[in-house]
Amino acid sequence: MMTTKAGLGSQSNYLVEALKRVLKERGLTYADVAAALGISHASVRRTFAQRSFTLARIDEICELAGINFLELARLADASQPAMPDMLSDAQEQALVDDPLALFCFHLATGGWTVERIERDYGIDQTLLIPALMKLERIGLIQLLPGNIIRLMTARSISWRRGGPMRRFFDRRVKEEFLQYDFSAKGSIWEFEIGELSDASRILLERRLVSLFREVRDLIARDALLPPAVKTNVGLLIASTPIPLPMVARDVTAGAFGSESRERRSFKD
Repeated sequence: MMTTKAGLGSQSNYLVEALKRVLKERGLTYADVAAALGISHASVRRTFAQRSFTLARIDEICELAGINFLELARLADASQPAMPDMLSDAQEQALVDDPLALFCFHLATGGWTVERIERDYGIDQTLLIPALMKLERIGLIQLLPGNIIRLMTARSISWRRGGPMRRFFDRRVKEEFLQYDFSAKGSIWEFEIGELSDASRILLERRLVSLFREVRDLIARDALLPPAVKTNVGLLIASTPIPLPMVARDVTAGAFGSESRERRSFKD
């Protein structure tokens, strides 16, 4: 039964409220649901009031409303209060200090289960569970009965500039990431250098921030999809003022060097 006693807590509330909203939008009443399911009107009202749905019953009502369970779960998730998308300095440092905990947190934000982590990466539970318990101690997840991971943050985290995670990225991750083959299928590699006014640079920054926000939204939306239809993708967006175009430095240095040599030769 899908009740608060079953350990779903407030999650079931959001799911039921989402189901009620869908029925209302479709113009369906409890009486319509009762007639379609072949049960009494009172039974339907009691089921909604007590939130005592079986999964089979939810599937039947979803079919009546023309929505699948995954779409319903997304609606329920979207209606929940916003989770924090930025960690404290102490939380970031705790992740940097424990690579396995950091890895597990990354997977948890992607909707991974304990079973899938253990199966796909071969991490024994004697190592995995302590790492998850650490994430629980620092307030990033709840480890529910049955080793169910409940995320206590947003699915996409904004790492603070100058914070422990950004420093870790600069020291370890950035160099490794740039070693990947960006000519492979599905990869994107674009590089551009040019002069921009202050107004254009501000506009560019706004558009990049908007793009990255959209990427985060897509990651959060797809977190509930089955693993078979997803691919792990890395995205690095970078823009910074530079004193001289990097490509031109050697060229200009070489040109000036040649010119100087020619002048010295002519004078001699």
